[in-house]
Amino acid sequence: MGYRDVLVHVPLVGSEHQMRFALALAKQFDAHLTGICILPDAAMLRSAVQDPLIRLNKSEVFDIIQREYDEAAATERKFNAAVEKAGVSHSWLTGEGNPADILVHASRLQDLAIVEQSRVANDLLWGPAIQLALSGRPTLILPIKEASAALPKRILVAWNGSAQAAAAVRNALPLICEAEKVTMLVGESREFLPAWMRLPALDINGYLERHGAKTSVKNLEAPDAEAGEAILQEAQNNNVDLIVMGAFGRSRLREWVLGGATRHVLEHMTLPIFMTH
Repeated sequence: MGYRDVLVHVPLVGSEHQMRFALALAKQFDAHLTGICILPDAAMLRSAVQDPLIRLNKSEVFDIIQREYDEAAATERKFNAAVEKAGVSHSWLTGEGNPADILVHASRLQDLAIVEQSRVANDLLWGPAIQLALSGRPTLILPIKEASAALPKRILVAWNGSAQAAAAVRNALPLICEAEKVTMLVGESREFLPAWMRLPALDINGYLERHGAKTSVKNLEAPDAEAGEAILQEAQNNNVDLIVMGAFGRSRLREWVLGGATRHVLEHMTLPIFMTH
């Protein structure tokens, strides 16, 4: 059990943290590591040049685009040097466009995508990381504040029996099974069922133990409005390295409305979060 293909976002600035974590994970699971660099400015400039209503000096614009590609090439060289030194199989991708769209596309043939928490306040809830998780792809979000590059040994699983929580657990199994301690923080189910329906309980502890995980259980004693805060507090109390949880959101036209716990954790996270919708 493990991850065979791992994608890591490598931005032009501030990519060291992601690369160190991704390298440690790829080495642990003997995975192929793909670095991806995304150039949204190049895409916008190329689009502007083609717009007849916008007057731009095309030569200057294409010089700017070329400079950005030169930076991407330098970033690729840095990535290649690091992975070759670590002895990790690797490849590289460069894309132009909206970062979320590019990451969703690039992760289609990946077992796990590693991305960073947005450094722009407005993108904390709507940036590439959460959009990637809401696309259904296994997503490991690293905080802006650098954490250890070592693989997580103490994991907190936020569990309420939902499809999203179950997907997160299944996709995080390789990490969960490698952990020294796994705490199940069990909350109430929020699924709305017909009055005549009674669902059988899911044995999450038995499932994880049969896969070799070492688990303990604690009930989440918090109302819905405070669930996100309680999850982060429990993680802090247990000196947790990673939180595994479902990414809750519902589509509203072209936007997503996030669940309260998902929103709070994304806004206040200081440790890696593994999310799947």
